[in-house]
Amino acid sequence: MTRRGVRTTVKVRVKAEVLTTRKRRRLEQITGRDTRIIKQYLKVIYHNEEQIVNKNKGKNKVGEAKLDHLTLTTNKKSKLPKRSTVRHDLKKSFHRCSQNELQECRENAVAIYHSQQANNSAPAKNPTLKKIPRTQLSHGKRFILTCSPSNSIARWWVGIRDSLDTKKNNTRKHEKLWLPLACSPYHEHNLHQGKIQALEVLYYPKKKEWWVHFILLHVLEKYLSSRPPAVLGIDLGINKRAVSALLTPKGIINRHEIRFWSDKTRKKLLKETERKIAKLQKFLAKPSLSLSKRDSLLHQLKSLRKRQRTDHKLTDHTYVNRLVKYILSVGKRYDLYVVVSFPLHIRKSHFRGNLHPHSRKSVHKWNYRRVVELLKFKLSLHGWEEHRILAISESWTSSCCSRCGS
Repeated sequence: MTRRGVRTTVKVRVKAEVLTTRKRRRLEQITGRDTRIIKQYLKVIYHNEEQIVNKNKGKNKVGEAKLDHLTLTTNKKSKLPKRSTVRHDLKKSFHRCSQNELQECRENAVAIYHSQQANNSAPAKNPTLKKIPRTQLSHGKRFILTCSPSNSIARWWVGIRDSLDTKKNNTRKHEKLWLPLACSPYHEHNLHQGKIQALEVLYYPKKKEWWVHFILLHVLEKYLSSRPPAVLGIDLGINKRAVSALLTPKGIINRHEIRFWSDKTRKKLLKETERKIAKLQKFLAKPSLSLSKRDSLLHQLKSLRKRQRTDHKLTDHTYVNRLVKYILSVGKRYDLYVVVSFPLHIRKSHFRGNLHPHSRKSVHKWNYRRVVELLKFKLSLHGWEEHRILAISESWTSSCCSRCGS
């Protein structure tokens, strides 16, 4: 998230099978050149850390102006003071690259350096052989995204700057390398949701496919409420039905607002029903049972399972009602948003032979989807808007951000 809004990425595959041999070779040359430039920038940064990197409050920040003094020359036409010679002349080493592309590679190298410093990881002696993408910015017509419905090859095309012949032709106007995109209605919908700020062209060696990552900016509306904003996070569980924590604008979770939601009496009733069902199943497993006795036991088992289902529903309804009552009381003090953890695909990891059988059965009996739907429905009855209740997958939520540490 930035000060101006939220950035998202839309990934679209390039129809490489349609590209000519010349275009495919050209694309490989451009991305390979960008990778070599970024790696060269990283070497310069690490070899001249004392001169380039500014250390402020325990954070290392690369001075881009100081980096330019070591890598880029300037001429009389530019507004900057003239620099005819520099220690690491990248313009001379990569003469088939424009000034703007060198600066874009510099920004990528600086971002990689900052992420390595945030993760406390040293640079590899032999950097990874995969291609490092260069973030191409939208301003200055550095790339063009067009739609041509009448084209039989592809509907959507992206044209990236082809500056390999800049020095040869002695021109500042560059041609475009047009790439056909396998753009579905899903991609078209997402591309229209925000403003395209930049793109990256990547190659996946395992799939042997070229992809374009569009970076979109979503501008957020101004906050107009008189109440301070807050987020109520709800983590669903099995033994304890839920845990809720309130995050205030100060970024601090108040320990008095952490609450555990469970019903001990209903939990005992459910365990008693499960015990009775298990006892009946043991009787039914005996081969010496008569048919009349088996039929009566099956009838009892059917009624017990029906009662177990109704008990589970009642338990969910009771604690969701208590949770809704608490949310409405907190909503009077804050402009509240509710975020519920949604354990997507949790049952796939709990298969036969993995972990304990008891935990596997508990996970497969867990009705987390019904709880989320009940919470959304009951809050909507009280006039809550749909966008204020979010169900977010738990995958990757416990990892820390490499930049801010949150």
